[in-house]
Amino acid sequence: MTRLSIVIPVLNEAAGIEAALTALLPLRQRGAEVIVVDGFSSDGTPELARALADRVLASPRGRAVQRNAGAAAA
Repeated sequence: MTRLSIVIPVLNEAAGIEAALTALLPLRQRGAEVIVVDGFSSDGTPELARALADRVLASPRGRAVQRNAGAAAA
């Protein structure tokens, strides 16, 4: 059972997504799940995130909309 879900709404974050998700690796190793919710980026953000997140979802743009989509998936 996952006790902590970290939802990260993103849009065109290719320049920093790998560093941000790598920093969360210790939490993932302890059982937390990382869910990246992409607002249809045009810079390859979802592809970069897939290797470092538990799930990568697509959602219409908007932080609240993306957070809600991630929460629903958690």
